[in-house]
Amino acid sequence: MSRVLAVASGKGGTGKTSVSVNLCLGLARLGRKVCLLDADLGLSNVDVLLGISPELTLEHVLFEGVPMERAVIQAAPGLDVVPGGSGVTRLADLPKELRAAMSAQFSKLSGYDYLVVDNSPGISGQVLSLCLACPELLVVVNPDPSSITDAYALVKVLSENGMRRSPTLLVNKAASAASAQEIFHRVRGAMVKYLKLDARYLGYVPNDPHVSSAAARQRPLLDIFPASDAGRALLALARSLDQAPLAAGIAQADPARVMEGALVRMRERLPVSPRLTATQATRQALDAAITLANLLENPGRADGVAVAARLKSLLVKARSAMEPGENAAGERGEGQQELRVAVISPDASIGDILAESLDAAGLGVNLDGESADAAVLYWPGGGDIPPSMLAELGNLQFVLVRSLATKDMPRLCRAPAAVMDLPFHLEDLAGAVRRCAVRPA
Repeated sequence: MSRVLAVASGKGGTGKTSVSVNLCLGLARLGRKVCLLDADLGLSNVDVLLGISPELTLEHVLFEGVPMERAVIQAAPGLDVVPGGSGVTRLADLPKELRAAMSAQFSKLSGYDYLVVDNSPGISGQVLSLCLACPELLVVVNPDPSSITDAYALVKVLSENGMRRSPTLLVNKAASAASAQEIFHRVRGAMVKYLKLDARYLGYVPNDPHVSSAAARQRPLLDIFPASDAGRALLALARSLDQAPLAAGIAQADPARVMEGALVRMRERLPVSPRLTATQATRQALDAAITLANLLENPGRADGVAVAARLKSLLVKARSAMEPGENAAGERGEGQQELRVAVISPDASIGDILAESLDAAGLGVNLDGESADAAVLYWPGGGDIPPSMLAELGNLQFVLVRSLATKDMPRLCRAPAAVMDLPFHLEDLAGAVRRCAVRPA
C-alpha cells in the first residue's frame, strides 16, 4: 500500500512539475521509497528536470507488452520515475484484455511509500479522472492572478464531479510567507464559501532564481542548490508532507486500484461543465467573474481594491442588465444580441485550443450553434474571408488570428479589433477577446 498523491494546477507556468520532482527527491532523502508517474502530457519536463533520457514509457507498457519494471527509471537513490508518454490519454479506450494487463502492471508499484502523479495543467478529462482517483490532491498555485483563479476553477470542477475531500495547497514562487498565506486564504475562503470544501496549507516555496538556473542545467534543484532558499523550503515541505497525518477519510491505497478508478472515470468522459442554456451559461460566467473579482482583491496593492471594485461593479451591472430580456423559458427574447465577439482563425485544427483558452478565461465559446460570448470561425489561409462569414459577423467586433508563416491579411469590410500572429500566448488572446466583448456604455 502506498500514499498516492496527485499534483495538479489550474494553468501552466505555476512550477508544478519542479515542485513534484523536488518534493519527491526530498521524500527520498527522508528515507522514503518514492515513484513519480509523469502524466503531464505535452508540456512534460520531468525527464529534463531530472536529466534523464527515457527509452521506454507507460505507453510501451500498456500497448506493447513491456513489463512495468523495464519502464521504471531510477532517477536518484530512493526515487524512481515512470515516464508517461502519450499513452495516458489512450487509457479510456483500452480493450478489456489490456485493462486487466494494466492492473497487473500497476500492482508492481505497490511497494513504494509514495506514488506521486504529476498531472497536466488545466481541467481536461484525463486530469479530472486522475485527481479524483488519487486519495490525496496537492494543488500548486503561484501569485499570478490567473493562477489563483484557475486553481479555484480546478477545485470547483472537481467538486462538481464528486470530490468531497479537502485538497492541499502549496504556494510556489511566493514573495514572502505573508503573501503566500494571503493567497492561500483567498483560495480557501472561496472554496469554503462557494464549494463547501475546506483546504489544507502545506506551505510555500519562495521565488528564487536558483530554480530556473537548475532547470537550465537540467538538474534538480535539491541536487545542485540544496542550500538555496527554495531548496531548503522544498525539503522542509517534504518533511511536513511526510509527518502530517492523513486527513479524515483518506487512506493509503493500491496503485492498481487507483488507476482502475481513474480508468472508470476516463471512460465516463467526465464533463468539465454541465450543458446549460445560453442564459444559464452567461449568468454562471458572470457570477464566476464576480467571485474571481473578490478573489483578486489585494489590500497590499495601493490600487488593488479600487481596481477590483471597479471590475466587480461592471460585472454586477452586466449581470443585472441581462435579467429583463429573459422570457419564461429562461432564454433571451428575440432581437437581443448574445454573441458579442468573434475569433477568426485560418486553421481549424487550433479551434479546440482557442475554445479551451477562451472558456478558461470565463468566456463562453460558440462552436456548435449555441449562444455564447465568443465564437471561433475559420477561414482558409491564403484566401479572403467568405462573404457568408462576413455577413454572419454583422456588426460584431472580431479578433483575427494570422498564420506566422504567411501573415496573410484577407480583404475585410472593416478592420479587426485586434490581430494575433501565431504563435501567441493564450492569455494574450483571452485579453483581446475580453476587450472586444465589453459592451459599450
